Amino acid sequence: MLTRYTYRIERPVLYNNVNTERLHGRYINPSDIAKIGGHRRIIPGTFLTAANRVLPRARIISPYTSDTTTVIVNNPSAFRVGDVLKVIGTPSSTPAAENAAVVNATAPNFGTVSAVSAIDGPQVTTATIAFPAVGNIFTLILDGISFSFTATTAIAADIATGLKAAFDAQKSQSSTWADVDATVNSAVLTFTHRQVRSVFTVSSSVAQGTGGSTGTAVVAVATAVGALTITASAANGNQIIGTKIGTITDIPLGVVTHEHYLTDDEGQDRASAIAVYNMAAVNLLALPYIDGHIVASLPKLSFIPIYTGG
Repeated sequence: MLTRYTYRIERPVLYNNVNTERLHGRYINPSDIAKIGGHRRIIPGTFLTAANRVLPRARIISPYTSDTTTVIVNNPSAFRVGDVLKVIGTPSSTPAAENAAVVNATAPNFGTVSAVSAIDGPQVTTATIAFPAVGNIFTLILDGISFSFTATTAIAADIATGLKAAFDAQKSQSSTWADVDATVNSAVLTFTHRQVRSVFTVSSSVAQGTGGSTGTAVVAVATAVGALTITASAANGNQIIGTKIGTITDIPLGVVTHEHYLTDDEGQDRASAIAVYNMAAVNLLALPYIDGHIVASLPKLSFIPIYTGG
């Protein structure tokens, strides 16, 4: 059997191995991990549950319109058909509110998973600039790190070009975005990941600054690595990027620190036993998902930098 090796830059989940404990291990059935691009993959920074599966929660990474059947999330492989999804939090909700929504079962209904779709290609996300005013401050956040540009003209293409320059300048100083490239076409800034099956999140904000009005920067995923097909709950509402959805009945046991593949190079599914940490210093920016309920459930994990509910 051939063995394949791939290399890419990843953020370490743990800051160090001092005073850590791995008290929980589970045997993971491949059918509990959705196949993305032909592989069943457990992402570093996800959480194992008492139900012998990865915690089925994720952030929405492209605007969702009420009652539609497709929702694009940053961790589609964690879900399976039949998962009942709730809205656990928003980008501005507090950890206490998120914990209460799960513990008290007050999280609003969102929908039930009917399928998990996937492609074996890179994610493509666009940011479209419109109606800028001189003095507006345009900010994009890519995987938790922001870059900005202040409009010096009222031409949308100039703002897109300025944001790309800001992205390139920051990328040159860090390996954080080593696998993400940016291109500009008129008023549209496009981000493309170099690795298949890798997911990233972009969000935006525009401050009026000294402008007489405020422009917009609309972010959307043009090509998704994976998406959930759902039967929407009644009046599940529009949802913005960063909204946290998932099940509320699964109990988190600890954090997965390394990537695990449950599909070999010949396309055969293989069950795997994995161990997780329930006491350690965790790099918050390396996690695909976090909410206040996870923080409250795992008090021996310290999340650094300080968890703010984002």
